[in-house]
Amino acid sequence: MGKEQKQKEQNAPSIIERKTGRLIQEEEYGQRAIYFLYHHFLGRVLLKMIFARPYFSFLRGLYYNSFLSKKDIAPFVEKYGLSKELLKKNYQSFGAFFSRKEAVYLREAGKENTKENGEGWKGKIQEKRHEKGQAGKRAFYATASGKLLAYKIDQEGQIIFSGSENNGESNLLPLEIKGNYYSIEKILKAPCPEFLKGGTLLVFRLSLPDYHRYIFPARGRLLRTKKIKGRLDSVRKEAAHFKAFSENKREISLLELEGMGKILHVEVGAMLVGHIHNHRANQLPFRFQAGEEKGYFSLGGSTIVELLNDKIVIDEDLFENTNKGLETKLEIGERIGYGKA
Repeated sequence: MGKEQKQKEQNAPSIIERKTGRLIQEEEYGQRAIYFLYHHFLGRVLLKMIFARPYFSFLRGLYYNSFLSKKDIAPFVEKYGLSKELLKKNYQSFGAFFSRKEAVYLREAGKENTKENGEGWKGKIQEKRHEKGQAGKRAFYATASGKLLAYKIDQEGQIIFSGSENNGESNLLPLEIKGNYYSIEKILKAPCPEFLKGGTLLVFRLSLPDYHRYIFPARGRLLRTKKIKGRLDSVRKEAAHFKAFSENKREISLLELEGMGKILHVEVGAMLVGHIHNHRANQLPFRFQAGEEKGYFSLGGSTIVELLNDKIVIDEDLFENTNKGLETKLEIGERIGYGKA
């Protein structure tokens, strides 16, 4: 493949914005540096020896959590077109700005994250469900803002395309990167649990401009957690981010959702992420409400992987976009599926 062809592929739109249907190509923070680290011999050496090590993220975090980094906030807001209202708040550091807490409203698919949209939709949806004979379904919400990929899990515990564009026939999805295959077993460092077979795998990729707090997707209980030590590779596509799911530092939570059964929620740390901060980690088990904040990431791009059982039906547009090679850009708290009645 020639250099010009590679450049065209990099510049081609690869994200669809759910609320507008527009195809977009987001500019990644430090995109050239990431490309150098993962596609050049010297870069890969530096990555292995320095940049993917936890101590590098720790040292970089010292600067971004100091008052010296306040000057980086305004250029960042301008570069990524974030709300100018953020500049009116007196953040003590770039790290504090990055992990800021915002209001999150549960709402219908594709709606803006506003109080008006969050409080008005539930009654309308309830009426529509009664009209269609779908009363009793429970909404399942996006746990984070970011870019989403959606896959099916077959009865063998393998990750597959949904088959919605292949005459109903599902195709095995080989997560192959440089000769290595990635699977649920590698993500979890354990065999695929029986309750996940026939379910869904969701990947939320959070870029630096995205909101880096995350919520519980429905009401339920947090039963157990497990921490897995690892590297801190980038989760960007140029860095073959599926590899990060099986090698990066991550935390796995077993959730039991009311009326929907058990799921696994996995936070994946990434390059420049200092920590994964989960609330009430020492109070297990505990009950939570839909939309309640589960935790947040320190500075850096991050990923959340959710593995769902077959009682949770995810909206078809998310599978269709994935089959087309597109990530779906959505916002935290918008409905992305239902639990079966």
